[in-house]
Amino acid sequence: MPQIAATEVTYNGFTYYAGIISGKDLLPIARVSRRDEDLRGGFNRALSEQRAREIARYLDTDRLSIPTNIIVSAQRTANVRFSHGHLEYASAPGAFLVLDGQHRLFSMRYTERDYPFGVAIYAGLTTQQEVRLFIDINTKQKGVPTALLLDIKHLAGAETTIEEKLRRLFDYVSGNSNSPLSGLLSPAATKPGLVSRVSFNTALKSAVQAGPLSHLEEDEDRGRLVVNYLIAADRVIRESGAVQNNLTKATVLQAFFEVFNEAVEQTLGTSGSLRPDDLTGTMQPLAAVNFDAYIGSNRPSKRELVAEMRARLTASPVVTGDML
Repeated sequence: MPQIAATEVTYNGFTYYAGIISGKDLLPIARVSRRDEDLRGGFNRALSEQRAREIARYLDTDRLSIPTNIIVSAQRTANVRFSHGHLEYASAPGAFLVLDGQHRLFSMRYTERDYPFGVAIYAGLTTQQEVRLFIDINTKQKGVPTALLLDIKHLAGAETTIEEKLRRLFDYVSGNSNSPLSGLLSPAATKPGLVSRVSFNTALKSAVQAGPLSHLEEDEDRGRLVVNYLIAADRVIRESGAVQNNLTKATVLQAFFEVFNEAVEQTLGTSGSLRPDDLTGTMQPLAAVNFDAYIGSNRPSKRELVAEMRARLTASPVVTGDML
């Protein structure tokens, strides 16, 4: 019988064995009880082959490690025996039921090499206990906020080019005293009344990728253009009579940057410059929008707001007698 070096851990009436096992050795003797395959007794989610392949590429290409345990429950056919720091088990199909880490394990189908995994092997669990443990693993643990991951990606050298530009732009807008969002951006968490890095990135990503903003090479120039635009947007919102600071609302902020390219190109065509006053002149028709209506419950969609803003920006001007 194969064996691995292991440590026995017992508490609250449960026993598991912590050790290291070859991924390609564990794969053929492990099974997953998936809900979509067994509606009567299955409990795990469906396997995503794409996710398994992504992990395989991470291991083979990035040459990094995955330190978190794969958690399994030894079935009777595993016939586990622990003695003197070693765990013996039968190498039989289905000997171990995977409770957590199926994608890490099934990445072994696609890796070029074998990789060792930390395992926690529970012994003597009932089916009810297996399901309860699965639920606890997937509900009691709290994932790291996306905003925090974006905030620290550059520390790991893992940012994409667009993420780097957005991070520098976020920092510029946050730190510029003329910016309407100065002091109102939250870099690493989601907080009421503040714009998170996730919302900021979502709003500006398309503008950074294509259009006038994408043509600027320097962080300073990109930052100045965005601040000028935000000043104009803030003026328009205030003139509309809005009660709330709508620029901190994700729907409104994203809508303004949906029409960013049109507003900037229109301003360049009429004024030849992109100072706040010039942008405000172009965006003046947007003061007729009831921005407060797009905040709170039962609000119209962002798509409707963008459509209204775009229609007002492109409407033909009305000729009056005082223009003659």
